[in-house]
Amino acid sequence: MAAEEDQAKQQQAILQCYRNVFLHTPDGQIVFKDMMKTSGIFTIVGNTDNNELQHRTGAQDMVRRIIGILSLDEERILNMVLNTDEGDQDDG
Repeated sequence: MAAEEDQAKQQQAILQCYRNVFLHTPDGQIVFKDMMKTSGIFTIVGNTDNNELQHRTGAQDMVRRIIGILSLDEERILNMVLNTDEGDQDDG
C-alpha cells in the first residue's frame, strides 16, 4: 500500500512538472505551440507515405498526451494556437 501511495505521489509530481513547464514558462509555451504546429495535429493531410504518417501520428499522440495532462479545454487550446491566451490560468 505504501508503495502505491509513493507511486501516486510521484506521478502527481510529474504531472505538476508538465504543468509548470508548459503553462508557466514562456519557453515551455513556445515549445508546446511548436509541438502542436509541427505534429500537424490541427492539419488535414492528404496522401502521405506510411513512414511519414506513422511519424506524424506518434507526434500527435504525444501532443494529445500533454493536452490531457494539462487538462486543457478546446477554447484554451485554440487560444494558445492563435496566440491569444490570457495568462496562466491553471486549476492543477
